[in-house]
Amino acid sequence: MGTSNTFNTDLYSINHYVQNSLISHPKSLIIESLKEFFSLDSYYHYQRDSWGFPLTPDHTDLDPEAGMSDDLTTRLFIGEAYRKDIIYYPALIVKHGGSRSVPISMNRNVGTVQWGLTKVIDGYGNESLFSTPTHFIQAGAWEGTISVDVRTKSLRARDELTELVSLLFVDNCFDQLKNSGVLIKTTTIGSPSEVEERNDNLYSQTVSFEIRSEWRRHIPVESVIDAINICIDLGQFTTTGQNEAPNLTINTSIELIDNLLNL
Repeated sequence: MGTSNTFNTDLYSINHYVQNSLISHPKSLIIESLKEFFSLDSYYHYQRDSWGFPLTPDHTDLDPEAGMSDDLTTRLFIGEAYRKDIIYYPALIVKHGGSRSVPISMNRNVGTVQWGLTKVIDGYGNESLFSTPTHFIQAGAWEGTISVDVRTKSLRARDELTELVSLLFVDNCFDQLKNSGVLIKTTTIGSPSEVEERNDNLYSQTVSFEIRSEWRRHIPVESVIDAINICIDLGQFTTTGQNEAPNLTINTSIELIDNLLNL
């Protein structure tokens, strides 16, 4: 599942943040999950236009059953807000309902080190794996709410869409969202409401999801440590009956300034 979640700022890379699933990422995941789910339906069929937005053409003289067996129009609007000046029903409007920081440890995991493996092969074919630190890690968590407002012109459509949205995130795409960094902890269905709009009734209901996500920072070791010393023993250890080559100890100091000059 792909999302349109991109960042225009350089501050994430400058400060070595590799994850921050607070607002944009969870909302994009929820919206794309709804679009993919309802694009498979015939009655509440979701159809994109050539730009990826809901296909909402002028419905003048359009068959009431358009979109059920063709791609002339979407039969369900899904998004954060209505585009342009049009209002389309039925609709699923996704909103962020606020978040709070939940530290995962007292020190935000400061001091946690991520290690990498380096393979070294000597002239006799002996292989050795060396663990070296690559990143210092800091991390934390967010807990908040994402809501889906169900807005329809009929009671039946409101009830059916509310049931489908709830079931989708409780079961169908629960694991997919979890693997994408957003955990749905609880699902709450609000009370239905009814208001008068343009001499007609508008039926609505809200499905709220309490979510948990994380932020993560990987600080490269080379930005903190100037050099790492590696000691390697070389020799012929696999062949018997022959004199082993004298063991050698190689001390290598790699200075950060040398690496920069070699770029």
